[in-house]
Amino acid sequence: MLRFEISERGRDALPVLDIADHIVVIGSGPAARVRLPAEAARPAHIRIAGQSWTLLAESRIGGMVRAAGDSGSVGHGMVVELGNYRVRVSNAPAGTEATAPQRTESLACELVRNLLGDGAAPSLEIERGEHAGARRDLPPPESTLVIGRGDEAHWVILDEDLSRTHAEVRRGWDGITVVDLGSKNGTEVDGVKIGSAPVELRDGATLALGHIVMRFHDPAERHLRGEPPGIALPRPRPIVPKPAARPPSRLPFVAFAALAALALATLIWILAS
Repeated sequence: MLRFEISERGRDALPVLDIADHIVVIGSGPAARVRLPAEAARPAHIRIAGQSWTLLAESRIGGMVRAAGDSGSVGHGMVVELGNYRVRVSNAPAGTEATAPQRTESLACELVRNLLGDGAAPSLEIERGEHAGARRDLPPPESTLVIGRGDEAHWVILDEDLSRTHAEVRRGWDGITVVDLGSKNGTEVDGVKIGSAPVELRDGATLALGHIVMRFHDPAERHLRGEPPGIALPRPRPIVPKPAARPPSRLPFVAFAALAALALATLIWILAS
């Protein structure tokens, strides 16, 4: 089993991926087991079979630029650099359990959210009910959002159809899920009633709490599907060329030469007289 540690320049490392598959592809495509944003990687960038790797596109490995078609052994570990991302590949410790497959897309979404910047957080928006139009971003990973009409809820919605603590949405490293907290009027996801078992939320899903209907939005998931994320993308910083170096002025040299010539002429005139 191989361990993949993904980090982004200037940010904390993400949770590791321990993968037992014999063949693992690193890339930006939906078939990649280790998925990075398309801005940094090809759909299939590196193929690892057992303990051997093969490059499908140019990459920097171990600090050296390697060409497509190059291959080698994972050995005691290898470090791949793709744009602002770094992937360290090594053998997982003995007894390690394989990571849940859904973590691959979840981590890819977190990388895309960093890339998209402000406005890319997953969110819930009330579409039907007295508070239609109200919107709330989900908290950072490994946090929860409790929805209800009581003061103990994180998102307090004053509606008699809601219980004091009605439902809980969790943003975890293995995806975004929702559970019902034993509410009196129940919770539905896309028209299906749920209970205390976590149900995954996908972009565009509806969440009904009593008579209130919310829509789940995830710009990062849309971006990974190749669709417009629905938010303004950050503008790349323009590259301002450095002004060309100006050649040193010849004026001081010319002035010095003129003064020297004048002094010499004066000396000759004095001697001649």
